[in-house]
Amino acid sequence: MKNTAASESRKSVKITLDEDHSRFGIYAYQPGEITIIRPNESYKADNSSFGNQILKKEVLTNSLIIMPHCLISDWAPRNIDELTQQHFELLPQRPPQILLLGTGATHRWPSAELLGSLTNQGIAVEVMDTAAACRTYAILASDGRDIGAALLIE
Repeated sequence: MKNTAASESRKSVKITLDEDHSRFGIYAYQPGEITIIRPNESYKADNSSFGNQILKKEVLTNSLIIMPHCLISDWAPRNIDELTQQHFELLPQRPPQILLLGTGATHRWPSAELLGSLTNQGIAVEVMDTAAACRTYAILASDGRDIGAALLIE
């Protein structure tokens, strides 16, 4: 006996596009620049807007800190060697639960003192290269997670 219900369900997969234009997002990354999506307050969802490119994109060439409802687009450090605890004083009063630290083109570890300081503030830090941090941020932010990314351009 053939199970037609199972084979029918494998033929069709519903995929929906995340079109929440009310928060900051990452659209693209390449070495030396990150394209972010800015919130679009004038966006109104309707059936005719699906797939339209009404995103407010901006290419940034500086290091940055991004969270769904906050963007610091002129973050001072350019590489991991310049990074100090003072650079994280720009985080909002309620920092994200998880902070992705993009360390540039390659994965490099910041000092133990810096990681310890952030951990003592209750922030879980995940360290990875900037390309991986951009991808991870995009996925977790679209899932509604309390996430932030500190991205070094290098």
